[in-house]
Amino acid sequence: MHRDSDVVPLDKRTPGVPAIEELIFPQPDRLYARRIRRLNALAGEQGEYFRFLSRLVGIQQSLVGRMLLSEADATAIHALIQHGYAQPDLEQKLEEIAVWRTVFAELVQELLPVLPLSAQAAMEASQQSVLALSRQAAQLLRGDYATVDAGLSVVLWAALSVCWAQTVAFFSQSAKGGQVAACPCCGAPPSGSVVLGGDREGLRYLQCSLCETRWHRVRGLCVSCGASSKLEHFTLDDLKSATQAEACGDCGTYLKVIRLDYDPDLEVVADDLGGFTLDALVQAEGFSRAGLNPFSFPV
Repeated sequence: MHRDSDVVPLDKRTPGVPAIEELIFPQPDRLYARRIRRLNALAGEQGEYFRFLSRLVGIQQSLVGRMLLSEADATAIHALIQHGYAQPDLEQKLEEIAVWRTVFAELVQELLPVLPLSAQAAMEASQQSVLALSRQAAQLLRGDYATVDAGLSVVLWAALSVCWAQTVAFFSQSAKGGQVAACPCCGAPPSGSVVLGGDREGLRYLQCSLCETRWHRVRGLCVSCGASSKLEHFTLDDLKSATQAEACGDCGTYLKVIRLDYDPDLEVVADDLGGFTLDALVQAEGFSRAGLNPFSFPV
């Protein structure tokens, strides 16, 4: 495994071929550090938004280090996840959990100096009503992305992600994987899929856009519908490209694939965002995007 990987190496003391782990839980500090490096590298090519995102992830990293969830907070969030995001009183449940709003307020406070005046006003206004902010958080969790301002969505999702990642880690001993399209730990869509290298050479995992957990998904099957007969892989150069799009002719969806076995320095969220030219190519072929990049919400 590459020395800068955010995935813990397998225990070499275990003889033989180890069993495939259903779930790989994130190490937030390593994960955020890796994402910041990639965003900074891409910023040199693609501009100011990547530098803004690097700052955002840096604040997430700081918050994880100094704002650990209490057992009560984690238990409340876990209960909310277990009941699903379709529950009719989701807004009320979110309103009763203060910690994610505290994280959101910290993110906003740190980001205000680098935001345009119009965005500053919108961010500050978003905190004036707990009910309204809880409603917007609920809309995001339900997948109603177009109902929330795209700029607010990125920061609000980042706050939820800090809390959801810690919650899933808190309950990791009872978590179970599965060959499913949405995260088995928190129910959010994947940000993309990764093919790992190192001691997990060739294994594919989907990475959650919210709690950042990776769950094993068999290769050669569509992530969305499970079919295999009409899968295609698109790249901008050749099939050894480290950034690919796997498209399914059966259900008409596609998801990016980041080949860490080809380039171990890549990071799924940053490099997916940096490869939107590939998205345009695949969408021109009639495929719609599955999954969610938390830095680029649909509008």
